[in-house]
Amino acid sequence: MSVSEAIRMVLFDMDGVLVDASRSYRRAIEETVMHFTGRRISVRTVQRYKNRGGFNDDWALTHAILSDSGMEVSQLRVTAEFQRRYRGEQWNGFINDEPPLIATRTLDQLRQRGIILGIVTGRPAAEARWTLGRLSWMSYFPLLVAREQYGRRGKPDPFPLLHALGVIQAAGHDIRPTQVIYIGDSVDDMIAARAAGMWSVGSVPPYLDFAAHREVLMARGAHLVVESPNQLLSVLGNVVKAVAEGS
Repeated sequence: MSVSEAIRMVLFDMDGVLVDASRSYRRAIEETVMHFTGRRISVRTVQRYKNRGGFNDDWALTHAILSDSGMEVSQLRVTAEFQRRYRGEQWNGFINDEPPLIATRTLDQLRQRGIILGIVTGRPAAEARWTLGRLSWMSYFPLLVAREQYGRRGKPDPFPLLHALGVIQAAGHDIRPTQVIYIGDSVDDMIAARAAGMWSVGSVPPYLDFAAHREVLMARGAHLVVESPNQLLSVLGNVVKAVAEGS
């Protein structure tokens, strides 16, 4: 069985997979909490909430940290302060400080194999498109499913992933869930991919310990975990082997 027969589409999470969000989204979480509480939280605190699951939305995560600390602040106020730091007034916020985690060469190689590339992210669509434009990646991703398209049914609910597949099927592509890889960095990503019947591939961003986070992702359903999304080409071969063996 060839790669093209086994895998027809790769869907990416954005933060922690395509781009390093440690100095943008995660910094916005930390500074927003500091704004309201006067106390600085550690990166471990943020990751502990992420590993708990159910916090794909960083606005909701920030609000949860504040609520758990005894602060009564509306979600609207939290989101406004968060966005003031992350997006800025004229796209001049932390969103500018997101180095890529995948090489353009890898995207080229995947596309050359005839694999459809898409993004399923918790970002608002405007922020996802702005980042793709900044990195000159718009042409690589004909499919973008952002938070506006799934509302409250975000990951770990499989709906965003199934919606992405449905869009591609409606465009005339006969692709089954078992021919799709979803690559993400969180437990919610792994749970959603499994529930959608897709291949669940974990990617560990450079700001996390690989061995420890690999264990977390495998425990929540990852089929495979890689140190970098640039290893996707070798992962495709492993998936083809697994499909051939009937896994």
